[in-house]
Amino acid sequence: MRALLTAATVAILMTSLACSGDRSQSSGPTAPTALPPLNIGCGLDVDGYQCSLSAVTNGVSREVTGLATWSTSDTNVATVNSVGFVTVLRDGQVAIRASYQGESTFLTMTVEAGGLRKYYRALSGWVVDAETETKLAGVSVAFVAGSNVGRTAQTGPDGAYQIYDLQPGTFTLRFSKAGYRSADYPFTLPGDRLVGLDARLTRSP
Repeated sequence: MRALLTAATVAILMTSLACSGDRSQSSGPTAPTALPPLNIGCGLDVDGYQCSLSAVTNGVSREVTGLATWSTSDTNVATVNSVGFVTVLRDGQVAIRASYQGESTFLTMTVEAGGLRKYYRALSGWVVDAETETKLAGVSVAFVAGSNVGRTAQTGPDGAYQIYDLQPGTFTLRFSKAGYRSADYPFTLPGDRLVGLDARLTRSP
C-alpha cells in the first residue's frame, strides 16, 4: 500500500535514487531513435524498493517483471526477489540487474534500509514568518510534552527541519527563535503513514 506524500515531506524527506544509466551510450553525434529492448525502474516502497522491467518489441512495451531473472551486485547491501522487490540490509550503493530472454540491464541505486517505514517515524516541515511567509532559519524545534520529550532539531537555511526515529504518539512541539514569539503545536504521529507539520511564528512586539 503506497502512501501519498505531503508537499513538505516530498521536499524534505525524499529518498533519492541515485541512478546511473543501464547501458553504454553511443558516442556518435546522433541520439538513438529506438528504445532499448529492456527498461528497468525502481521506486521506494513500504518495506524497501519495488523494481519493474519492461521489454520493448517493435516499439511496443510490455511488463515482464515476473518473467525476468533478478540479482544484485552486493547481497550484503540488498537482495532482490523473483518479482523485483528489493530488501535493503544496510545503507549503501548497489546495482539491480534483470535478465530476460538473453538480454540484461541494470540500475545502480543508493539505497537506505527501512523503506517508507523509516519516514513513517519521522517528522518534517517548514517554519515561516506569519506575516511575510518568509522561511525562517535557525528556529529551535523541541518536544516539550508527550512522547519524544527531549528530542530537538533546528531549521536549516531553507527553513526546513526533519527529525527521524521518533516514537509514534501524541506530543507537543515548541518552535522558538529570537525576535519571535514561541509557538506550541500539539501533534499526533500515527506511525503508519507519511505526515508533516509546518509552523508559523509571529514577530515579538
